[in-house]
Amino acid sequence: MEEVFDSFSTRELAIAIWISIALTVCMFSKGIRQSLVGILKALFAWKIFVSLLAFFIHTALYVFVLYKIGVWNISLLKDTIIWTFSFGFVSLVNINKVNNTKYFRNIFFDSIKWTIAIEFVLNFFTFSLTKEIILIPIIVFSAVMQAVASHDSKHKQVENLMKSFLMYFSIFVFLFSLYKTVEKHAELFTIDNLKSFLLPVFLTITFLPFMYLYNLVVKYEELWVRLKFMIRNEDDRKRVKLQILLVANFNIDRLANISKNIAKPINVYNDLSKNMIRQVSKGQYIGFDE
Repeated sequence: MEEVFDSFSTRELAIAIWISIALTVCMFSKGIRQSLVGILKALFAWKIFVSLLAFFIHTALYVFVLYKIGVWNISLLKDTIIWTFSFGFVSLVNINKVNNTKYFRNIFFDSIKWTIAIEFVLNFFTFSLTKEIILIPIIVFSAVMQAVASHDSKHKQVENLMKSFLMYFSIFVFLFSLYKTVEKHAELFTIDNLKSFLLPVFLTITFLPFMYLYNLVVKYEELWVRLKFMIRNEDDRKRVKLQILLVANFNIDRLANISKNIAKPINVYNDLSKNMIRQVSKGQYIGFDE
């Protein structure tokens, strides 16, 4: 376990300290406590619980494979947990917002872009724990101020001030990290750091097929619920479902088009044909009177 604690940077420790303080303060609010209970209940709803369980099992399976081939060790536990509850968990929660395959291509390329290297360098060389504890709330406060000010043109000066502060601070941190990288390149370019750098990339790439299939299941389920209200006759509904499966199958783009465009052909023109399904899957449906 000592390896796990040693893997935390001063910045990550400072963030953990502030999160602990914030959670402790929140516990004194009855309204927040009730909200947290509501969130926990929602997480244990069977559909969400099964989805999260499948995600955790999927991630654990790939980590186990890395462990068996000698790539993963306990020192990477922190990186694994951070990836799981940041990118992995957030992507799973927002999966219903994904409506085309372009999203998955972007995720793939983003996971291997040079920006990851910059983020890695920035996080590798940090300030002392005391400085990080002081700096983090200042940065968070500035970011919140900028976000709030951006919603009102009267506060444009405040927005620009906060934006400038964050930009110059980012440049300073980058230059500091770049200097440390050159000065202590031997500490940066090690096998352990390479593993830490590549782990989130590997987990992201292996997570994409899971995301894709899960997105398909969610979209089909949503569409089946809508069809239940649009097509009252059960035999007709089953026939339309089969046609949709044959036309869309594993193609998210086609399925998204069908879900978006199928209401009018059914409700207005009472068109349940396979040709209609093909047309709406391409966004090309034209009604009889159009």
